[in-house]
Order: sequence, then structure tokens, then C-alpha cells
Amino acid sequence: MPQAVCVLTAITGGTGFLGLRLVRELLLRGNRLVLLARPHRVPAHLRFERFLRANGSGEKEIRAVGALLETVEVALARPLLGLGREEFQRLADRIDVLWHCAGEISLSATLEEVRRVNVSGTRHVLQLLTAGDRCPVLYHCSTVAVAGARPSGVVREELLDDSFGFNSPYERSKFEAEGLVRRWVEEQGGRAVIVRPSGLITDRPACPEGPDHPLRTYVRALTTVLSRHPGTARRREPLTLPTAPGACTNLLPVEYAAYAMAELALRRMSPGLRIYHLVNRHHLLATDLAEALSDRLGVPVRLDPSLGGPGTPEAREYARLLPMYAAWHHIARTYDDRNLTALGLAYPGRPPIDTSYLALALR
Repeated sequence: MPQAVCVLTAITGGTGFLGLRLVRELLLRGNRLVLLARPHRVPAHLRFERFLRANGSGEKEIRAVGALLETVEVALARPLLGLGREEFQRLADRIDVLWHCAGEISLSATLEEVRRVNVSGTRHVLQLLTAGDRCPVLYHCSTVAVAGARPSGVVREELLDDSFGFNSPYERSKFEAEGLVRRWVEEQGGRAVIVRPSGLITDRPACPEGPDHPLRTYVRALTTVLSRHPGTARRREPLTLPTAPGACTNLLPVEYAAYAMAELALRRMSPGLRIYHLVNRHHLLATDLAEALSDRLGVPVRLDPSLGGPGTPEAREYARLLPMYAAWHHIARTYDDRNLTALGLAYPGRPPIDTSYLALALR
């Protein structure tokens, strides 16, 4: 176990799908944490306790981590995070490290809606870091989706390129948020780490009231598509979707991502900016994912490279409801992870994202 550190770490998005796991990893390393959480009918620390119980933690562990945890309710989209000026300044003067993991991830939200949280929220977080005199380190959680609509090739960690456009407002907003972080480092002399996870999933049961991972959300959306075309499901006809030859996706267990991120925070942080891809070196072929989806839905999902357009009515409905997922059927790019590899933190491939894992992840 690494030696405990005595710093005050703040985190946004600590009750999200990744955030809950990251909070646990940070607490296990002795960090004192401030959850910067939006107002909710269930307080953030209680949601975290429910997560711990659902994952087998005993009351002793829950009491121990509770002593290291406090909550400040904020509104990311509002100036000063929705706090009074004095409270904002007190918070700024206390923080040594800030993990910015909160974000609007809805694929149906408009550009204005996602910018309000993902871009303006990032700007307000950077103002918090600049307001105090402790020179905090920022760990900004981005996504490999900042590569936008780039169809192929290797995405380098240092690359931030919008020349291919974007598949969704979400992708564009995360790209813009990264730009804010880069400018903050250059203009304010800040210290920042950007982590770009790929698609995060888990083979463990969903937590009560906890956020779910994208593949389960995907299954629910596909179920909606099929419900609007009951004849397909009743006759077990294939749900045929256009795809590109060699299309693939990158999936990573969320538990490993949280572990690697917490370990990354133990490394000595040099001035400036570092970027790390949190990815699986073994990409999942779209055809393998389609096979797993077929088993889960009870309807064959067939990917057809010969289709030049949306094709069937079901496929057109799919493209309308899930434009980002439909676009990803035409992506065959990969990601380098040399920076994480140099630290010995690259994903070792265990557990493998195979048919058995996907069956559990999709249940």
C-alpha cells in the first residue's frame, strides 16, 4: 500500500459512474476529500456509503472513510460555483488537488446544454484553482471522444484536433473544455493532468440508485428502437445496421480506470501539462459487440458494411435516437498510451473484455 498523503483533494462528479470508484481509491490512499456535489435529495456522502455497501464494504470501512470525507454543494454552471464570494474564497484557499470529473454526458442534450456544464463548469473550476494561493494541481477527466469524427489512424496523447468535426455536442464540448485547460496552463502557469478514458464499463451488478455505464444505456435505447418496430422482435428478424469494415470500439473496466487515476496522483507532478490515455490495447470489434447485443436483446444484431445509408426503418430510427452510437459504427481508430505505459500503469488486459465479460456487463 502506498504511503498515505496529507493533502486536501476536492472532486467534482464524485457520485458519478467513474467518480464513485475514484473516490474510494483516493480514500484508500489516505486523501482527505471534499465532494463538490450538486444538490440532491440524497446527500452525496450517503450515496457514496450506499455504493460501498453494494460493493461489499463493511461498517468499519465505511466509518473510516467517512472521517476523511466532507461535502460542499455547488452548481458548476454558475459563477463562483453557486457559492457566496467568501465561501468560494475559503474553498480556494484550502485545496491542494482538484479532480474535475463532473460532466453532462447525455447524448440527447443540445450543444448549449452540454456547454453549460462541460465548458462553463470547467471555466468555473479553473477560476477556483486560480483564486487561492496554494497552486493546486488539476486532474481533468476528459475522454478519447475528443478525437471527434476521426475515422482511423492512431490518436496521439498530445493531439487535440477538430479537423474531422464531431459526432455529437458532447464530443465538441469535451474538446472545448480541454482547450480551456490548456490555455489555463499556458497563461496562468498552472499544473494539470488530463486523463482521457475510453468507454468505461463494469461486469458487476448495478448499484442501487447509482449511475449506469454506457453499454447498459445503449441496450435500453436499442430496446426502445425495437419496441417501436414490434414485428422485428416478434419475428426475430435481424436488426441490420450499416457499419464500416474493421469498425471497433475501446472498452475498459471502470475499476481499473479508477485505480490507475488514483495511482497517477501519487506520481510527482512536474510543471505544465501531461495527457494520459486510459485505454485497452485490445480493441473490441463491432461484430463481437453485435454478437453480445444479440444475446442480450433476443434479436440478431447484424452489421452490414455494404449498406451505404441507414437502410431499414429500424436502422433509421436507431440513427435518429442514437446518432453518436451510429457514427461509431464507422470508426476504426486506435489510441496510443505511451505516457501511462512509461509509468507502469497501462491496462494489463485483465480481466479481458470478452464474450463472458460482455454478457455480465449487459445484464
